[in-house]
Amino acid sequence: MKTAQQLSSKKLTSVFVASAVLFTGLAFRLPSLEIPSVLAQVPEEMFIQDDKALPMPTLLEEPATETEIAPLNESKTTAQTQVTLTAIPPRIGEDNSLKALPGEKLQVQLRVRNLSEKTVNVTTRAQDFILSSDGETPIAIDDVSSNRWSLASWLTIAPTENTIEPNQTIGLNVLIEIPEDALPGGHYAMVLHQPSQLTNDFELQEDSQSAVNQRVGTLIYVIVDGDINEEAYIRNFSFPTFTEYGPVPFSYTIENNSDVHIVPQMNVEVFNLLNKKVDDIQVGSKNVFPLTSRDFEGKWQRIWGFGPYTAKLTMSYGSSGSIVVASSKFWLLPIKLVIAILTTLLILVVLALSIKKHLNHRRDMDRKRIAELENQIKNSSSKESDQDDTLQL
Repeated sequence: MKTAQQLSSKKLTSVFVASAVLFTGLAFRLPSLEIPSVLAQVPEEMFIQDDKALPMPTLLEEPATETEIAPLNESKTTAQTQVTLTAIPPRIGEDNSLKALPGEKLQVQLRVRNLSEKTVNVTTRAQDFILSSDGETPIAIDDVSSNRWSLASWLTIAPTENTIEPNQTIGLNVLIEIPEDALPGGHYAMVLHQPSQLTNDFELQEDSQSAVNQRVGTLIYVIVDGDINEEAYIRNFSFPTFTEYGPVPFSYTIENNSDVHIVPQMNVEVFNLLNKKVDDIQVGSKNVFPLTSRDFEGKWQRIWGFGPYTAKLTMSYGSSGSIVVASSKFWLLPIKLVIAILTTLLILVVLALSIKKHLNHRRDMDRKRIAELENQIKNSSSKESDQDDTLQL
């Protein structure tokens, strides 16, 4: 017959087994994770700053190559009044190719294409711009008296009035005359193309929202050679302090205190607790105009991680390849999974100890019973011996 202690021990064992099964189930009921594919192409956002050069709002969406620029504010009028122009290229000189000394002249050629089904008269002019408070969106201005980066007044465009047939591309010559007293550094302007009217016996209505307000253009970057200050900083480089699962986002700000725009080349290295590099993160580059700041974002595409990590951001910029470094510490650890595993291990340890204690108790009980039986046999033998002695007497 089983003792009460044995029954209690078996009940305890059953409880621990049930708990282990429960926590193991919880450990593997983790949310499904979608592992994002890493795009091999440069994100579209790397062109946002320059693409927003036209605040009309017509955006330049293509990279600085001889590709077309489709305007975003397509009119909602009839197909007869819809005009689509493209400026080729959307940007020129951002690679510092338009560089000259004060008093020198440069000449570039731009193109405009009419993708409409109507012949269009187009007016072209140059205009300066400033950046909005976000450091990304250029805003066209007419007053250049206080604009240290002005370029529009140096440009001579020929011709400024053009008639473009359907699906025709025409060329424009832009002469850049740098004044003798020009300040060294970057100077920037937009060359804008705007439809003035349609031909082929079709007049634009005054209330039409079609091509009248549509402008496309090219951003021109000119650098006046001389004593140019190049100075930039990394601000607010940070990861979330603690993350359970990736991808892990990060952000930082580039502050450009230079006399010229910069196109910083950036790379993020990730190191583990033992200071061993575990990954490299390539970050897309963007223009940062003089005396402005621009925000950058990225993601570390690692899903699983265990422990603290240190990220080091390295930025090179300018004609001399100046280097700036910033670092940030963060944790990537699936804490719920770790707790579930540790809890399961603890339950298994307690269960093993309980079973061991139960086995030791049974062994002790068996030894005690054997000892009692041996004593009983010994006592029984002694009594029989005494009885035999009495009968002999």
